[in-house]
This record gives sequence, C-alpha cells and structure tokens, in this order.
Amino acid sequence: MHNRPNRCYILTGASRGLGLGIARAIAAQGDHLIALARQETPELAQLGAALPGYRFVAVDLANIDQVSEIAEELLGSLAAMDWQGIYLINNAGVVEPIGPAGSYGDAEMARCLTVNLTAAIQFSNAFLRHLRDRACDKRILQISSGAGRNAYTGWSAYCASKAGLDMYSRCVGLEQDGLPHPVRIASLAPGIIDTGMQASIRATPEGDFPLLEQFRQYHANGELADPNSRGRAIVQLLHTDHIGHGAVLNIRDFI
Repeated sequence: MHNRPNRCYILTGASRGLGLGIARAIAAQGDHLIALARQETPELAQLGAALPGYRFVAVDLANIDQVSEIAEELLGSLAAMDWQGIYLINNAGVVEPIGPAGSYGDAEMARCLTVNLTAAIQFSNAFLRHLRDRACDKRILQISSGAGRNAYTGWSAYCASKAGLDMYSRCVGLEQDGLPHPVRIASLAPGIIDTGMQASIRATPEGDFPLLEQFRQYHANGELADPNSRGRAIVQLLHTDHIGHGAVLNIRDFI
C-alpha cells in the first residue's frame, strides 16, 4: 500500500446517482476522496467509513456565497499538501425546470444555472488559482451532457447551463495550454444513466416535455447505463490523454 500514488479527488454531487458511482470507483482505488453534496447519504457514509482518505463536505451548490467560501478553504488547504495528482470532478447537476421557456419562474431558472454552471466555475476557478504553481498531475473534468450540444424542447435552462460548461472548459483549455504547470481540463457527456434525474424526467407532464415517451422507452428497454460501471469508465478516462486542453468529449466514444 505504501507504493500507491498519493492522489486526491474532489467530487461534487457525490451522494447518489452517477456521483456515487464515481465515488465508488475512486474508493476502489484507495485514493483520497473529498465528497461534496447537500447531505451525506447512508451509501456514501458506508463507502467513506472504509476509506482512510475520505472527507465529506456539506454544501448547497445553489448558494453562491457558501460555494465561494468552501471552494477557497478547501482548495487552499489541499494546495498546501504534497500530491502526485489532484482531480476536480464537477458532477452535480439538476435538470429542472422542465417546460417551455416563459413558463418557468426566475428562481427555478437561476437555481439550474447556479448549480450546473456557476458552482462548477467557482470550484474550477479556485482549483486553477490555488494549484497554479504546483507541478503535479492536475485535471478538471466537467460532467456535461449531450443536452449542451443539442437543443431539446422543454430543456432550455438545462441545455444552456451545459453548453456554458462546455464553452468554459474550452476557454480554460486554451488558457492553460503552454503554461509551465498546466491544468488539464475536459467536458464530458456521460450518456444516459439510471439515476434519480432520469426518474424525474419520466415523471414530467407530457405537455412540458415532448420527448417524454422516448425517455420512458430508454428505461423500459434497459438502455440506461448502470451508475457504477459508468463511474468506473469515467475515472479511467480521467487518467488518459483525452483529458487535455478543453476537449468536449462523449463517453460513448470510449466504451
């Protein structure tokens, strides 16, 4: 065990769904895991109890001030430690509000953009700032969506937030390319996965989401990926050269 690489992962949305699958893949490697979510689920707590380098941080990603405070404290303290590799995975996301633009309220829209985009940028910016001069392996992976690259009726806020995440990653990639100690960054569409988000989509009124039946068929036909196997595939991809200077990726190209 003493020869294991000293690596740390910071993972948002770690308590359930794909985030929990990614957390399990990290735990299987025996690496340090900083898990962020609003609440620590029993499944995540059980995983952490068996992982010496585990820490849970409660955070509401819709609260900009709270995210800023936690990102500064967390990345500041981690940057002072000696890592062979440090990795930020911005996985947390919400799909609501679902419905035609003009039908949802400003508060719903703001929460979607804040959780999916603003919080991810806040954590990424803190990561870039605090680790700028560190020579270790440094990578940021944004969990995006095909909805950031394709327009879907009823998903205007969600699509806009994920498109913003893709473009942020592309810009940061350009900025980091050629620096003495660059941070690798990429934005990844993880495919359709059997998570609570998919269940929420299937419960949407048909009038708000014309593609509802298509998403119900994904579930009925067994086309949704298992969160644990997809989490393993994502962690494996994170350590390849495909995570470079702002690439916008789709997991289907690698599995």
